[in-house]
Amino acid sequence: MDNSVDKKYLGVNLKECKFIGKGRQGSVYLLPDKKRIIKIYNKEKGCKGELEILLRVQDNPHFAKVYSYNNRAMIREYIPGMCIKDYIRKNGLSEKLAINLVKLVESFKTAGFKKLDIRLAHIFVQPNEDVRVIDPRKVFERKLNYPLKIMKGLRELSVLPKFMKILKEEYPDLYNQWSRKHK
Repeated sequence: MDNSVDKKYLGVNLKECKFIGKGRQGSVYLLPDKKRIIKIYNKEKGCKGELEILLRVQDNPHFAKVYSYNNRAMIREYIPGMCIKDYIRKNGLSEKLAINLVKLVESFKTAGFKKLDIRLAHIFVQPNEDVRVIDPRKVFERKLNYPLKIMKGLRELSVLPKFMKILKEEYPDLYNQWSRKHK
């Protein structure tokens, strides 16, 4: 019987780690130092794709730093915080958080991503309302030049009108682009 908890990945004994969760691509464990995680991927392709993204954005403060990897596992920075959906439900959408979301999308463009979007479930809010990404995917495979999922998620949270108002005031060019595409 294969029990992944009895295995070592990249020299890490999973028995010494705290299980954080399991997603489509694999399982995530918090290392004992509570500053790094190890993600064990179900498929090499998933590891390779996420690694390609993270290595390209190592200087971008919105993404986790990568410490080591192989074809099926990656040790990277742990990103604490609260999922932005839960954060907005609890605290609402402030102007600072809205602007930080726009800066996140703009950083995607600067990094050369084709897809300027991400699910809200993969954005974590820090105590100072900075935003960080926990699970970047397929940013070079699909072209999308505005944050469709982000805007849909904000609509579901009933804060899209406020976001669009802030966008119009602070980034009128982006407001014109995004409002035409998202109706």
